[in-house]
Amino acid sequence: MEIKFFIKCGITLLIFSIVLALFCIAGCLERPSELPKAPVVSADLRADLPPEMDFDSELRGDLFCVRGNIMLPGNSSLAYVLFNATLCQGSVVQFDTKYLLIEPHPGEENSFEIAKNVKIPEGEYTCILEAEGPQGLLARESRVVSLVSEQKHAFELIPWPEDLDPDNKLSSREDEKAQSDEESAVQNRQSEKDPQEKSPGAVTGEEKEPESGEKSLQASSSQEAEGKFVGSITSKKYHRPDCRYALKIKADNRIYFLSGEDAEEQGYLPCKVCSP
Repeated sequence: MEIKFFIKCGITLLIFSIVLALFCIAGCLERPSELPKAPVVSADLRADLPPEMDFDSELRGDLFCVRGNIMLPGNSSLAYVLFNATLCQGSVVQFDTKYLLIEPHPGEENSFEIAKNVKIPEGEYTCILEAEGPQGLLARESRVVSLVSEQKHAFELIPWPEDLDPDNKLSSREDEKAQSDEESAVQNRQSEKDPQEKSPGAVTGEEKEPESGEKSLQASSSQEAEGKFVGSITSKKYHRPDCRYALKIKADNRIYFLSGEDAEEQGYLPCKVCSP
């Protein structure tokens, strides 16, 4: 019985093999010409791609500014994007500011600008910009920026006018005071000599033998037309003809000198205002 069973099974397998071979020869079982392709993912469905963000940072002595743009992929729609700009020096946070962008347009560049007025000292900093959406962090970028003093003058250096110079005013007042003191002293000396001049002997002596100083003054006065400097018989200073002190000298008291040496030989000193 067992032998008959194995014979029947062997005959059955043989018949099945023969039928399978006939099907292959007849082409009933065709081999696929191409392998199946993976389905193409549409660009609109790429919700997992990160957004593209670019920005520049600007530092001034009183301003922290960040400008840039962000582009969301595909047709992903967000209610808002929150930008957080942080300025760090080393690992220490110096300043931070935020900006809220409402309903950004997907597939387009959405520009933004963040600015904050703060006092920023000179140095090198790191600017970190983070973009967050309703689901969390979208992008994070950093830039290295520095603030260097330009060393420019806030105003143009203009020489102080001589008329407004307090030193010149003080010097002019001192000169006027000294000149008035000398004139009053000379007038006092002349008033003391008046009684002696009234006596006939004194007048005769003066007429016969005039002093050498008066001779020199008379000789210098005769050169008025050629004189370069002006003095006064009541003062011991000589001036330029256009000096304001020279213009105050009375015509009867004026004396002219050909040169500065001529004036100094007669005991006159140069004026400190006009510097002849």
